[in-house]
Amino acid sequence: MTIFIRRLLLCELLLLLMAAPAIAADDATARALRLYEKHRYEEAARVLRPELASMDSSHQAAASLALGMIYLNSAALYRDLHQTALLVELDYLGKLSKQMTGAASRFVDFYLGEALLEAGKTAEAGIYLRRFAEQMGAKSPVRSFADIELGIVYSRQKQVQKAAQAWSKVNLYKPEFKAALAGAYAVTSAQEKKPVLMADAALNDAKLQRYTLNSRMTRNLLRAYIHGGAPEKALDLLNANELREPSYVEDIGASKSISFYDLSLLNDIAKTHLRAAVSYLERASRDAKLGSTAGFYLADAYLQQGNAELSLRSAASFLSQPMIPPQYKGLAMVNQASAQHMAGRHAEANAAWQSLAEKSAADPALLAAVIQACAQAGGDCAKLEKPALAAIEKGEGRKYFSLNAALGKYYLLQKDYAKAVLYMEAGRDKANKNKIEANDPLLLVGLAEAYYRNKKFSENLEIYFEIGKQYPAVRQIQEAMQGIYSMEQQSAGDVKIF
Repeated sequence: MTIFIRRLLLCELLLLLMAAPAIAADDATARALRLYEKHRYEEAARVLRPELASMDSSHQAAASLALGMIYLNSAALYRDLHQTALLVELDYLGKLSKQMTGAASRFVDFYLGEALLEAGKTAEAGIYLRRFAEQMGAKSPVRSFADIELGIVYSRQKQVQKAAQAWSKVNLYKPEFKAALAGAYAVTSAQEKKPVLMADAALNDAKLQRYTLNSRMTRNLLRAYIHGGAPEKALDLLNANELREPSYVEDIGASKSISFYDLSLLNDIAKTHLRAAVSYLERASRDAKLGSTAGFYLADAYLQQGNAELSLRSAASFLSQPMIPPQYKGLAMVNQASAQHMAGRHAEANAAWQSLAEKSAADPALLAAVIQACAQAGGDCAKLEKPALAAIEKGEGRKYFSLNAALGKYYLLQKDYAKAVLYMEAGRDKANKNKIEANDPLLLVGLAEAYYRNKKFSENLEIYFEIGKQYPAVRQIQEAMQGIYSMEQQSAGDVKIF
């Protein structure tokens, strides 16, 4: 499912939920859906999730469906934010590591190594992490974090003994190190080490020692819980901690400091929310009245998890029903083609997208969904470009925003950054420019990347300033962007971070 499907179906779904038995306009589900409509996903979840267990059974299916939708959208947003962070922070840390003037950072090698590990550049990550470990010396307390990350490097290189040796050095009496080791065990599939129990113990130790959780410890606990099959614990952790603060602030000289962030945190949030989305949607799918609608969204959730088989099964089940509204049917077929492509059935998927594009000349939202799905899957989208451009040429107004935005995303993935900016700007609500209440946050994230690629740093920061009002974890992108702005244009940037 593309980023535009949810907006198209929202009005119909609101009506469906409000018509469910005993659903009043002022209850938690209704309040959460109003926040969802404004793209304030985390706030919506905080309103609804604590109420679910105490609801009457007649309310719970609708609430579960709403929570599934909320977390599904939030997961997609954080996944895109993580991709942007990979791009911007690797650039920033790379530039920082090569600076030849002024006082040098002692910690940039560690965070650059960690970022490279997150980007899948394992061998290169090991170089920087080993250099940092050697620089810190065996007695430095921060050496333990480097040893833990090096253990992940060795594990991914199938050097099991070296990984175990690196992890054996860790001081487990300190809760932050115990949490980091629990996270490392989780991401390397060492479930025999019981990372969830270790994470619980680290949290308990932190309480006994009156240790305040920072973003690094939160990230490591998240890893343990989400990979260990404890999504509710991960959600509780996220709800209890605001994640705007850096992992570490290094003072450089008398008047300068550098804030470092854990690049994987955004991805860990995305995984937590996606796991939650699947759980709540599966619960809603068992309801007689709302099950088919939940199945529609489940096909997308499974696709986001990379499970093509379950996605295809959900899509087929949904499409087998009689009397499906036309907009649901077309969008479900778009999603089905994405799952086919993921399963290696490329010719079948490309043919399906092409057929849907030919039938949607008068339906810009559906055509937008086709282009977006094809582009994200890496399909053969060249034949879709012409009908999309023709439709935009003939049409105008808000109805065509999604199609402009989809073309902009397509051009961004094609690395035609000038066109990406042109079409994404045309897909934005000009009266409310960067407001997430009026614009799909995923459009704004894509536009911010296009601005960055075109070295329009101020415009990029303006977007993240607005997104940051609701999603404080994007501060790590803002900080890195501000640093690049300063290095490239000898400017501190004209957008302050709060």
